[in-house]
Amino acid sequence: MTMTIFSSLQLPNGEIALDEQTLKKYGTNHYTQEITTEILPDAVVFAETIADVQATVRFAAANQIAIVPQGAKTSIVNSAAGLTGSIILNLSRMNHILSIEPENQVAVVEPGVLNGDLDAEVRQVGYFFSPDPGSKRISSVGGNIATNAGGMSSLKYGTTKQSVLGLKVVLASGELVTLGGKTFKNNAGYDLTDLLVGSEGTLGIIVEATVRLVPVPLGSAITGLATFPTIHELMRAVQAVQASGVNPSMLEILNRVSIEALDEYEHSHLGSHGEQALLIFQIDVAVSGVLEKVDKLLHEYGATKIDVTEDAARTAEIIKIRQDIFAAGAQYGRLIVEDIAVPLGQLAKVADKAEELADKYQQRLLLLGHAGDGNLHPDIILENKDGELPEGTKKFIDELLNFVIQVNGTVSAEHGIGSLKNEWVPKQLDANVRVLQKQVKQAFDPLGILNPGRKI
Repeated sequence: MTMTIFSSLQLPNGEIALDEQTLKKYGTNHYTQEITTEILPDAVVFAETIADVQATVRFAAANQIAIVPQGAKTSIVNSAAGLTGSIILNLSRMNHILSIEPENQVAVVEPGVLNGDLDAEVRQVGYFFSPDPGSKRISSVGGNIATNAGGMSSLKYGTTKQSVLGLKVVLASGELVTLGGKTFKNNAGYDLTDLLVGSEGTLGIIVEATVRLVPVPLGSAITGLATFPTIHELMRAVQAVQASGVNPSMLEILNRVSIEALDEYEHSHLGSHGEQALLIFQIDVAVSGVLEKVDKLLHEYGATKIDVTEDAARTAEIIKIRQDIFAAGAQYGRLIVEDIAVPLGQLAKVADKAEELADKYQQRLLLLGHAGDGNLHPDIILENKDGELPEGTKKFIDELLNFVIQVNGTVSAEHGIGSLKNEWVPKQLDANVRVLQKQVKQAFDPLGILNPGRKI
């Protein structure tokens, strides 16, 4: 595409970049460690208003150019990286909190608002934004919606989907539509709001979101660490706590390699006595007797040490342990991040399988995840930062994902499909469902210009 053609793209407020340095910077998702080759887009558009987005989409439709919507560039599955001959439509400048409405328990935001920034703002009026991905400080609300991001709090408060009440979306034609609203219940028409959540920019471009806010719970949260002799015993303990009625808000697990990585990264001593598995748990609304109940359950299922606190500073330290795990793994070179979810009854079996396959293919396995809702991240640490994945790593992923499908799990829980996991979709979804998905895509995007090759 020549600069002459892009000269006809007139933006009311935004900016078009065509220089190679900008194309390289925004054309790559650096958090997608499985891909090290660069594919540059033809242009990057920095939209500042809805009108900028509409103008860009209309231009792309008229010239049949692919558009890749992009927020904070934190995709792990290459969902927002450049495509050959494409336009990157970057929404990071659309980063305004338009309103915070405590009386309605909602906020209205542009897509480029960072999750952590929104959460900090609404906490000042006694509420919080519940989606809590590990990328909370650096990922955008628009990106969270596009991937239906989960996180540590999704056990109790759900994934991003449960927090989205309404959307404004620019369709492939450039038209603006309003979906949903500010009510908690809405049965007028098909639920197109939910359909757009998790669609990864393939059906429309989210330009505004109305999100639900949750009142900050009264009292002090109980937060703790518990160590176990094996990851298998930890998983069984998680299932017991889940079934106990204590209603935890967080159940996070880390294996031996994760503990070692954290100790080296943070100069801590989590594994100083040979601890093999670590559980981080939180109960944000604790009734009388709940701590005794949890303590009894964890010991029954093999916990060797339990450390519990209500102190805010110590709580922050414990949560930081979980938040730092990706950086701890990446300190060794390259972290290949997987994202699966399985039925709760299969957790221990899948964790054992991951460890077995890691031994079989001599992979350094960083096993962690949101075990309370069945979501695991079996990640591989590689010392070589560049090039194709080693054969052993490929075989590990292949066998593990096949096993996940066999036990009725999913190959993507909260990171999306992007271009990395397309090959697994036909293995998980039956043929009739795949036909329906293509028909939905055709209805929303008849020219196929919205993030083609991703999601389906």
